[in-house]
Amino acid sequence: MSNKLRVNKNRYNTIQVHLGYDISSYDIEDIKSEIRSEPSVESTLIATWDVSFLTDGVDGKLVLVINTEVASQITANSGYMDVLLRTDDNEDIPAFDEPLEVVFQGVVTE
Repeated sequence: MSNKLRVNKNRYNTIQVHLGYDISSYDIEDIKSEIRSEPSVESTLIATWDVSFLTDGVDGKLVLVINTEVASQITANSGYMDVLLRTDDNEDIPAFDEPLEVVFQGVVTE
Protein backbone atom coordinates (compact mmCIF):
# COMPACT_ATOMS: atom_id res chain seq x y z
CA MET A 1 0.00 0.00 0.00
CA SER A 2 1.21 3.47 -0.73
CA ASN A 3 -0.54 5.25 2.16
CA LYS A 4 0.52 4.05 5.57
CA LEU A 5 -1.05 5.17 8.81
CA ARG A 6 1.57 6.53 11.22
CA VAL A 7 1.16 5.82 14.93
CA ASN A 8 3.52 7.42 17.40
CA LYS A 9 4.97 5.29 20.16
CA ASN A 10 4.77 6.86 23.63
CA ARG A 11 2.19 9.42 22.51
CA TYR A 12 -1.57 9.87 22.53
CA ASN A 13 -2.83 9.03 19.02
CA THR A 14 -6.18 10.03 17.57
CA ILE A 15 -7.53 9.67 14.04
CA GLN A 16 -10.85 10.30 12.36
CA VAL A 17 -12.20 7.62 10.06
CA HIS A 18 -14.94 8.32 7.52
CA LEU A 19 -16.55 5.09 6.38
CA GLY A 20 -18.79 6.87 3.88
CA TYR A 21 -22.07 5.32 4.98
CA ASP A 22 -24.55 5.47 7.87
CA ILE A 23 -23.40 3.42 10.88
CA SER A 24 -25.86 4.89 13.40
CA SER A 25 -27.70 1.56 13.69
CA TYR A 26 -24.61 0.02 15.34
CA ASP A 27 -23.97 0.20 19.07
CA ILE A 28 -20.50 1.63 19.61
CA GLU A 29 -19.62 -1.62 21.45
CA ASP A 30 -20.21 -3.44 18.14
CA ILE A 31 -17.51 -1.46 16.32
CA LYS A 32 -13.87 -2.30 16.95
CA SER A 33 -10.50 -1.58 15.45
CA GLU A 34 -7.31 -3.47 16.16
CA ILE A 35 -3.75 -3.33 14.91
CA ARG A 36 -2.27 -6.77 14.28
CA SER A 37 1.16 -7.98 13.14
CA GLU A 38 -0.18 -9.36 9.84
CA PRO A 39 -3.34 -8.67 7.79
CA SER A 40 -5.13 -11.58 9.47
CA VAL A 41 -7.39 -11.76 12.52
CA GLU A 42 -5.36 -14.76 13.72
CA SER A 43 -2.10 -12.79 13.86
CA THR A 44 -0.61 -11.24 17.00
CA LEU A 45 -2.56 -8.31 18.47
CA ILE A 46 -0.40 -5.19 18.80
CA ALA A 47 -2.94 -2.59 20.00
CA THR A 48 -6.66 -1.91 20.16
CA TRP A 49 -8.15 1.46 19.30
CA ASP A 50 -10.82 3.00 21.55
CA VAL A 51 -13.71 3.73 19.17
CA SER A 52 -16.36 6.46 19.42
CA PHE A 53 -18.74 8.23 17.04
CA LEU A 54 -17.60 11.67 15.91
CA THR A 55 -21.25 12.78 15.76
CA ASP A 56 -24.22 10.40 15.76
CA GLY A 57 -22.94 7.85 13.25
CA VAL A 58 -25.29 8.90 10.44
CA ASP A 59 -22.35 10.54 8.67
CA GLY A 60 -20.23 7.38 9.03
CA LYS A 61 -17.50 9.18 10.99
CA LEU A 62 -15.59 7.57 13.86
CA VAL A 63 -12.83 8.72 16.19
CA LEU A 64 -10.14 6.14 17.03
CA VAL A 65 -7.79 6.66 19.98
CA ILE A 66 -4.74 4.85 21.32
CA ASN A 67 -3.76 6.44 24.62
CA THR A 68 -0.21 7.05 25.77
CA GLU A 69 -0.22 4.09 28.14
CA VAL A 70 -1.07 1.66 25.33
CA ALA A 71 1.23 3.37 22.80
CA SER A 72 4.17 3.15 25.20
CA GLN A 73 3.85 -0.66 25.20
CA ILE A 74 4.18 -1.00 21.42
CA THR A 75 7.43 -2.68 20.39
CA ALA A 76 6.53 -3.52 16.78
CA ASN A 77 7.67 -1.41 13.83
CA SER A 78 4.63 -2.04 11.66
CA GLY A 79 1.27 -3.76 11.51
CA TYR A 80 -2.17 -3.79 9.89
CA MET A 81 -5.52 -2.43 11.03
CA ASP A 82 -9.16 -2.62 10.06
CA VAL A 83 -12.46 -1.41 11.44
CA LEU A 84 -14.84 -4.30 12.14
CA LEU A 85 -18.61 -3.98 12.43
CA ARG A 86 -20.35 -6.76 14.39
CA THR A 87 -23.65 -7.91 12.89
CA ASP A 88 -26.70 -9.20 14.76
CA ASP A 89 -25.40 -12.70 13.93
CA ASN A 90 -22.15 -11.93 15.86
CA GLU A 91 -20.15 -11.88 12.64
CA ASP A 92 -17.40 -9.26 12.23
CA ILE A 93 -17.60 -7.54 8.85
CA PRO A 94 -14.53 -5.52 7.72
CA ALA A 95 -15.31 -1.89 6.89
CA PHE A 96 -12.38 -1.59 4.44
CA ASP A 97 -11.69 -3.58 1.29
CA GLU A 98 -8.33 -4.56 2.77
CA PRO A 99 -6.49 -3.78 6.02
CA LEU A 100 -4.53 -0.54 6.29
CA GLU A 101 -0.80 -0.73 6.77
CA VAL A 102 0.42 0.92 9.98
CA VAL A 103 3.93 2.20 10.73
CA PHE A 104 4.98 2.84 14.32
CA GLN A 105 7.45 5.64 14.83
CA GLY A 106 9.36 6.72 17.88
CA VAL A 107 9.21 10.24 19.22
CA VAL A 108 11.91 12.72 18.37
CA THR A 109 11.63 14.81 21.53
CA GLU A 110 10.78 13.75 25.05
